[in-house]
Formats: sequence, structure tokens, C-alpha cells
Amino acid sequence: MKSNYFKVRRSFDFSPHPYDIGNAFGPWKRTADSHFLLKIYQLDEGEYGEYYNYHLRYTLDNHIASEEEFFRQVWQLVYDRIRYFRNKNPFNSNRQQHLDNIDKLQQFQKILEGIDKWNARPSHLVITEKELLIQQLKEENEKLKQQLAQLNQYEVKQKISIEDEHLPTLIDVFQQMRNLKLPSDRLLLRCDFRATYAKLIAKYFSHGEKDIPVETARNYFVEKSGDVPSKGTEIDPSMKIFEIRPKK
Repeated sequence: MKSNYFKVRRSFDFSPHPYDIGNAFGPWKRTADSHFLLKIYQLDEGEYGEYYNYHLRYTLDNHIASEEEFFRQVWQLVYDRIRYFRNKNPFNSNRQQHLDNIDKLQQFQKILEGIDKWNARPSHLVITEKELLIQQLKEENEKLKQQLAQLNQYEVKQKISIEDEHLPTLIDVFQQMRNLKLPSDRLLLRCDFRATYAKLIAKYFSHGEKDIPVETARNYFVEKSGDVPSKGTEIDPSMKIFEIRPKK
């Protein structure tokens, strides 16, 4: 691998960028790839994306390689190092450190998977990933079909038609229903959201053979200051035809 893909720390630089690789007593260009991986082991996983982009910008700004070539080189470097650690003697005294490094490298690989817009990784990995994605999409599609079937149970072929000009009359009836109380002094109907009534009316009723916009219905269900709506549409007294009373 080329040694100049990554931004190397300058010799005796004691205030380097945290993503520069190597140490103060370089130069380390011949082993830059290993130092790039060493930094991965040291960084928090949440920094992996920034770390990758930092060295990518260095490569692009210095016209060292294209974005795709840089990706391919980093992917192969990480892939080879994981394979190297896996092939180490399982009874080696550094076995746990090797396992920790593998875990870090695999987390870094996940970042690379999200970057690979060229399908540059080995074909069997790309195919497996796409097959998994297709299966996930099929399962999500099936869930959505089931949810749609459940929702369709509440759909109606024909809305209840309100006599022309008497939408306010129906609204008045609903407003009365909202305030009806049982003999126990508890409300017959309870709903914390006024918009629920507006949506119910818009969904199941039509006015003059036309659909009722939700906002039109919502304007009748607004906050009040005393008995007077603070905003919205008031019902003309002439439209208040019915009065709901408890049975005596």
C-alpha cells in the first residue's frame, strides 16, 4: 500500500492534529498503514467517520488518489489486518488484545460499508448485504400490508351526508356531546385533543356532497375564553337547532 495515503505527524511536532498518525520521533511513512490502524484501536468508535474523512481530505487535497481508490485501499487494509489477527495462534499471550483489535476493526468496517457507493468491497459481501436488505424490505412491506388491511376495516364506501348549510348544526351536536355527563358526574366522552373530533367529522361526513377539509372542521373546535371562542369559527345561533338533555 502507498505510504502517503495518510497524513503523517511531522517529526518533533508536539501539538499535532488528533487524527495525524505516527509519533513525535518519526518519520513513519514506511509504516503509515500500520499507524493508521493503530489509531483506530485508540479512538472512540464515534470518531471513526471523522477520522476516515480527515485522511480522505488529505488524499484528495494532495491529488494522491481518487475517493474510490482511497476507499478501496482502506477497505483492503482493514480486511487484511482482521484476517491477520484471526490467523494468529489462539493460545498466544496477546490473544485478548488481538480480539479487541478485531472488534475495533469490525466497527470501523461498518463505517466503510455505509460509504461504499461503488460496491468496491468483495462481491460476495455486497451480494450478501443486498440480499439481507431485500429480505428486510420484504418483511417491512408485509408489515405495511397488514397495517393497511387493518386500517381499511375502518374505511367507508359512502360518507354520511349533512344537509346543505347545516355543517354548523352537526358541529353543535358534537360540541354538546363533548360536555355530556353521566349520573356519576363523569364525562360520557373523554378526549384530550379537540382535533380528534374535527378529524372524525372530516373522515366520515360530507357536506353538500363535498368532502369537509379537516381545517374547516378544526376551526369549530378551538379554545374558549368563557363561552366565547378565542379564535376560529363561531356557530350562528340559528344553526343551533337541537338540544341534548339527560333523560328524566
